[in-house]
Amino acid sequence: MDKPKIDKLSHTPLYAQVKDDMKEKINSGILHVGDYLPSEFKLMEEYNVSRTTIRQAIDILVQENYLARKRGVGTLIAKPKTDYWDLSELRSFDEEAQRKGMVSRTKLIDFSTVKSDDELADIFGGSEKDFYKLERLRYIDESPLELVTTYIPKSLAANLEKFDFSNNSLFDILYKYYNVKVNYAEKTFTAINADKEDSKALEIKQGTAIQLVKTVTFDADYNPVEFSVSRDRGLISKFKISLSRKKNR
Repeated sequence: MDKPKIDKLSHTPLYAQVKDDMKEKINSGILHVGDYLPSEFKLMEEYNVSRTTIRQAIDILVQENYLARKRGVGTLIAKPKTDYWDLSELRSFDEEAQRKGMVSRTKLIDFSTVKSDDELADIFGGSEKDFYKLERLRYIDESPLELVTTYIPKSLAANLEKFDFSNNSLFDILYKYYNVKVNYAEKTFTAINADKEDSKALEIKQGTAIQLVKTVTFDADYNPVEFSVSRDRGLISKFKISLSRKKNR
């Protein structure tokens, strides 16, 4: 097995590092679905961490369906369920679809430039005056999943209009051509009813419950690089996140 990626000087908790390393090994096939996880003692030796740390990591992976406990036998490496969109890691739309074994495609509806407004100024600051506005309809297995509008500061990515966003990821373009690497994102979710435009694009009845998702994505220096507003079909777009409770001090 590959050497674990554990950094005891990192601000990331050890259990989270162990969990991420195990998950990466499962996704890459180093740990095989159907096999049993090594004993806690062997994992403690392998990662050079305490039993409590190993158990915390395993507990989270069980919650995320990467592992399954079998009483009296051990912990089984399971095939992750794919009916939820994983919010534990930041991925592009196409990356998440590929991870789930689904076929994705994007239809570009409009590409334009707009002036800043109060919401954009609150996110990017008053110095950013002009933005690219990118409107796309995203499909999964030929079913429309989300109608998304994205704003990118023109100062960040000059001549962005030359790229084909029907066949290229925004994250990939920002990294490859503008040396902008997205690092993390903040999302807010609101339940709303589909209006006339939503119902036509998403092929649902007007008034159907959908999710309004606002996302601000940041680079490694914590600078906002893009703001997206998506309207997602609830029957297809389901999200799952695992939470852990901190011990009382």
